[in-house]
Amino acid sequence: MKFGIAVPVDKAPILKKLGYDYFEPSFGALGKMTDDEYKVFCDDVAKCGLIPEAMNMMLIGGLKVVGEEVDLSKVKDFLELTFARAANVGTKTVVFGSGGARNVPVGFERAKAYDQIEDFLKMAGPIAEKNGCTIAIEPLNYASCNIINTVGEAAFVAARVDHPAVRILGDYFHMGDNKEDCEGIYAFAHRLEHMHIGRHVTRLYPFIGDGCDYTPFMGNLKKAGYNKRVSIEGSFNDFEADSAKALELLKSLD
Repeated sequence: MKFGIAVPVDKAPILKKLGYDYFEPSFGALGKMTDDEYKVFCDDVAKCGLIPEAMNMMLIGGLKVVGEEVDLSKVKDFLELTFARAANVGTKTVVFGSGGARNVPVGFERAKAYDQIEDFLKMAGPIAEKNGCTIAIEPLNYASCNIINTVGEAAFVAARVDHPAVRILGDYFHMGDNKEDCEGIYAFAHRLEHMHIGRHVTRLYPFIGDGCDYTPFMGNLKKAGYNKRVSIEGSFNDFEADSAKALELLKSLD
């Protein structure tokens, strides 16, 4: 497996020094950059020695894919620009968490929400594919979003979309908050594209002996033959020290 951390490019040189394989910045922020800001980003990527093989936070800035305010043409324009930019710096996976974009408004029909998410992903999948990227649908905890909360539900949506560039993600932090069994990542391993990990409750970086049991999570990935990326996503106290301890944990379970 490859290991990275969800951080902006300014922290990537530290990850390179520690032995990480990639870093995971914000896709949404990339799309909001001016051309000049994007050029600086590309220069920083070239200097840091790591490729942003994955990106998260797919839709930010008020873009919606569920509800009465959806404008898919606007979302499509954003994705066309941003996937091209991401591919240019070597990105292969983009995480569709974006709870604010997909949250179901009060009183809105849930079946229609699934239809809208399907429509969005059927539009987004081909854009990702032509740029050599894959979308990973991220299940979020119930406090963060009210739709696509489990690995099984993400797999259900991916099956509905039925596009090779639309796959799923498992996240240890969200699964723990939802009391979701880690067996789910084995059961739906054929659809897994990417993984996130962070400590239960606090979402701090994971350490050996921090009170969480990461063995079922990583063990089910190994049992399934998963050999793609696992990104740490969360908070830290001392970035370099915490990142070093987190990599020690992941390597001990790989």
